[in-house]
Amino acid sequence: MNAKVKAYAGSSHPETPRSLSWEGQTYLVQATLERWREPYRLGFLVRCTPGETLFELYYLIEEDQWQIRPNSKSASQRVYH
Repeated sequence: MNAKVKAYAGSSHPETPRSLSWEGQTYLVQATLERWREPYRLGFLVRCTPGETLFELYYLIEEDQWQIRPNSKSASQRVYH
């Protein structure tokens, strides 16, 4: 599947996801709740509208591609520390 994510790009990699397309719907990123780096990818947990929907976004560095995973909990159910 060709994941579509628009992001602000810093000097070399995407830094802040702005919007994404999932199953024919466009979502706007309202907040980046978490971000992390793994050896081969960058991860972001984002809250989107409509619907306070959570997605995990992964930017695959070597492939220059995105992966999108819907998060099973809504933003109102998740506890942040």
